[in-house]
Amino acid sequence: MIDQQKNWQTLNLGNIQQRLAWVQQQPDGVIFCQESGVHYVTVKKDKNKIKFSLVEKVNLHTDLLQSVIDLNNPLHLVSEYTQAMMLGLVWQNQPKKVYIAGFGGARIPLVLHHYLPEIVIECADVDPIAISAATKCFGVQFDSRLSVTIQDGREYLEQQNPDIKYDIIMTDVFCGNGYSPHRLATKEFYQLCEKHLSSEGVVLVNLLQRDEFFAEKVKTFQSVFSQVYVSPWKDINSVLIGTNGPILEKEDIVSRAKYLQDGHEFSFSLIDRAIDIRVGSELAEIIPNLDKAQVLHDDSPPVGYFDSWLL
Repeated sequence: MIDQQKNWQTLNLGNIQQRLAWVQQQPDGVIFCQESGVHYVTVKKDKNKIKFSLVEKVNLHTDLLQSVIDLNNPLHLVSEYTQAMMLGLVWQNQPKKVYIAGFGGARIPLVLHHYLPEIVIECADVDPIAISAATKCFGVQFDSRLSVTIQDGREYLEQQNPDIKYDIIMTDVFCGNGYSPHRLATKEFYQLCEKHLSSEGVVLVNLLQRDEFFAEKVKTFQSVFSQVYVSPWKDINSVLIGTNGPILEKEDIVSRAKYLQDGHEFSFSLIDRAIDIRVGSELAEIIPNLDKAQVLHDDSPPVGYFDSWLL
């Protein structure tokens, strides 16, 4: 069985590399650029790195990097926050069903699809241009186990039958200037996620630490999930991990990450991301004013929320 899986993965990697062959042949510079709403979807080649960004129309210097792929190793997750999102496997090491709000360059779906041949991954994204960029430049191909719907991430989840449960739910949604949608950060949204979680399922959320309402978003997450862990990356991103399952101590998290690392032979270090995790009282130490933060609700966004990123 293991040999059969390894043979499939070898074949799959070859297919990914074949889909990336035309990108390999392109000269350095912008290889994809299309207008989409308030921003441009751009893909730029820099030697062996392909970078997917959203560039604001108003401030062309405002460039939010969405995804990066290494053409020499397309299954390597270059961005450490994407590595941290893979920590969901610590809680669900053989997930059958995963939902991801936000598609970007589809780095996480591509990697999950490769290493877990039994998994079914459903994604939702509002931007068809971004999906086109991912399929054209990042080696993505849809099949019975990987799909994307052009739809608001919350709306997609709301329309699912109540009986549909996911082992892992991820949200990674930003506009070109770094704005994180309010409707994907409220208590009501996380309660919706909770309703669609399998037993001991886990939710992971990517946030920017420079977000003016970062503490409020963490506090809101804590109001729904009894166990909350944070994997910070420098002063840039933090991945929130929430579950209502049993408590996992730090040493258990690292031990499980090592088991996954050894089993899958990831080219990135899931162990390092596990070591970075902060738990319990450590959250207050790394998140200023967490104790004073208010819980976010659908009907009462805080003053200034919708213009906090329009700088």
